[in-house]
Amino acid sequence: MRNNKYVKVLQLGMQNEMEYRANYWLQMAGFMLPIMTQIFLWLAVFGSSGQASVLGYSLSEMLVYVVMAGVTGKLIATGFEYEIATDIKEGGLAKFMVQPVHYFAYRFCRFIGGKVIQSAVVLLAAAILLLCLSLEGQISFGLSHILLYILALPGALVLNFVVYYALSGIAFWVTESAGLFYTLSLVIYVASGTVFPLTIFGDALARLFSLLPFSYTVFFPVNALTGKLTVLEAAEGIGVQWIWIAVLAAVSRWVWQAGVKRFVSVGG
Repeated sequence: MRNNKYVKVLQLGMQNEMEYRANYWLQMAGFMLPIMTQIFLWLAVFGSSGQASVLGYSLSEMLVYVVMAGVTGKLIATGFEYEIATDIKEGGLAKFMVQPVHYFAYRFCRFIGGKVIQSAVVLLAAAILLLCLSLEGQISFGLSHILLYILALPGALVLNFVVYYALSGIAFWVTESAGLFYTLSLVIYVASGTVFPLTIFGDALARLFSLLPFSYTVFFPVNALTGKLTVLEAAEGIGVQWIWIAVLAAVSRWVWQAGVKRFVSVGG
């Protein structure tokens, strides 16, 4: 099969995800702690305020948001940008230039392969947590909202991949890029709505964030689940996701073409 090599790369990503099982399960447990903290935080906020709505969210909507924002952030999280920087810095990228493997496709297949195992565990944990909150009478949401979230999630995953793949090209110009990646990741983490709903920043900043691609990786799909979006708004949002994917894929192609020329000139 012509594309069998990429199937092997996808399998490699799955194997790599489970290579260090103890570390894997510790990471899974660790990602739940901030979610539980936020649940208790917002229960306290709503309890002390006595208001039915905070930041435009009811208690039920906010609890669904904080749980699924954490889950979605984990599902789409990258990390390969550091590996790419190492490939560029240490010359490992050179082998991909002489082999019949496209580097973008290689990285994408490894990324998706790693998410196959991770998604099953993370979504199961989220389902159990949401079920517990539902049984306690704290939350409720419809089947249509779940469907909208499922439809928005692939776009969020691919969009976050192309964002970080484009950013990873910085390593062609910046030798020690780890600190820069970490800083940019923090900015994106906040701008995506993973920490808090973007409405916490006020209308002006929320509108600004809505013009950027980051809000369509977490804030948008989670709002589809909380019921804050109509079917038409969700459909428009999914369309915007894929427009951003096309734009950023073109940007990453341009960045990498320019960067590879620099890499070749330095390596030569």
